Amino acid sequence: MEDEKTAQKEEMKQSAEMAKIAYQALESKMGEEIRILDIHEVSILADYFIIAHGRNPNHVRALLDEVEEKLAEAGYDPVSKE
Repeated sequence: MEDEKTAQKEEMKQSAEMAKIAYQALESKMGEEIRILDIHEVSILADYFIIAHGRNPNHVRALLDEVEEKLAEAGYDPVSKE
């Protein structure tokens, strides 16, 4: 039981780090209205939901590419993106 709690804490720490990296990546590419929603208590699929706006489709693509690149550099592979 204790091992399970420790594993859950480690997963939340990892998720929080991924959200922080994604936020910084979005901010560096001038993402607009960036929001991170903590949904771990209401979802079994994700711990955080990140929302950001871009000025046009090319800007949105650049935001996505930057987030993917920064997460990959940190050793993370996002499960889902939209």
